[in-house]
Amino acid sequence: MAIYRARGHDRLAAARFVVDQAGPVSGCVLDVGTGKGLLVMAFARRGLDVVSVDVSPDQQRMAALNVEHEQVASRVRFVRADAGRLGFRDATFGGVAMMDILHHLEDAAPILAEAIRVLRPGGTLLVAEFTREGFELVDRVHREEGRVHPVGPVTLSWADAFLCSRGLTRRASAQAHEHAVVVFERPRGS
Repeated sequence: MAIYRARGHDRLAAARFVVDQAGPVSGCVLDVGTGKGLLVMAFARRGLDVVSVDVSPDQQRMAALNVEHEQVASRVRFVRADAGRLGFRDATFGGVAMMDILHHLEDAAPILAEAIRVLRPGGTLLVAEFTREGFELVDRVHREEGRVHPVGPVTLSWADAFLCSRGLTRRASAQAHEHAVVVFERPRGS
């Protein structure tokens, strides 16, 4: 995280900003795409219980260390799972959140459909992605480290249209900390 901070980007502040956009959330939150655990920590610091799913055990191990260091591990459970085929019952979670995962996907439809399925009526679905400036920053960091930051065809605009077409209501949107965030609600009775 120091490499980002040296370039003026605070990844922890970005995760807090994203979580703050959700507003009040009741019940357990599902974090889709564990990453370094930044979103998990931000939700847990708000006093919420969080289940985080990812296909990568390495990412989850790293996130577990971060969660332990931040002393919020009692609120977090990591589950290795494909987000396109979740093993949770319908309407399990009061909130579902994903940050910076859309651009890693070739097809987000199964993942977004599962997010809707496991979200309770009245629940909050939070989707965040890098802004153009955020992508430029991440690309620069990856190049400096001799890596390539993959960017697939799925965008936040595409996800917004998909989720609205599936009956979710767009509640809010915001942009800061090199991130754009859209907040949806699953209508009650759906």
